[in-house]
Amino acid sequence: MNCKNFQHWLSTRQTHKEPSVQDIFYAHMQTCAECKELYLLDIGLEKTIETSFKLQNVPNNIHENIELTLNHATAPTFISWYKIAGTLAVCALIIFIVFTQFFNPPFRYQNLQQLSEKAIASHLKGNTTMSFSSKEIEKAVIMLSRELKFKVILPDLTDQGYVLLGGRLCALGKCKIAYLFYEKENKISSLVIMDYDHLNFKMADGSRFSNDIKGYHTDIWKEKYQVYAMVY
Repeated sequence: MNCKNFQHWLSTRQTHKEPSVQDIFYAHMQTCAECKELYLLDIGLEKTIETSFKLQNVPNNIHENIELTLNHATAPTFISWYKIAGTLAVCALIIFIVFTQFFNPPFRYQNLQQLSEKAIASHLKGNTTMSFSSKEIEKAVIMLSRELKFKVILPDLTDQGYVLLGGRLCALGKCKIAYLFYEKENKISSLVIMDYDHLNFKMADGSRFSNDIKGYHTDIWKEKYQVYAMVY
């Protein structure tokens, strides 16, 4: 079992509900934190959408109340204003939930220090599982671009002595990312590629941020609406 097979199952699991099949992928999640995080994100999204569109029960006597109001428009009404206010409150809540789920912006990092700490924390886990190798990079970029919904562009690091090993689709906190691994002088480095929309501040193309935490160095830069965070 590898992460690539897991990600394929995750996108088609509604058609593969056999217990024997599910047990295999559930077992994989116990040993792969990144796949487990993707699974939890997927489940959470489904529950949110289901809650947002869940039908509300209509009061049993609402039709009688409407008819009574129409037939006795000039007579004093005895319809409880509490019931009317309650119905309006439920409708407002449904509208609010739908709005926040479908128009709420994605998670954004507040500063580069926060992003640097998250990238190093992921690197320290030491999980170098790869769903594609450097030989499959062209097809992998197409897949990553489709899943991440932006055109993934790999940086050219050959002049710095880095050799691409491979990578996988991954999650950094609440952000889906492309996670790549490079080798230089027998040392593994990790590279995060994410959409610029995941930054809650402006960052100019070509600008760089460097940081050192727990003996590891991070370089963060932005090019063509993509943010790169390399840990080595």
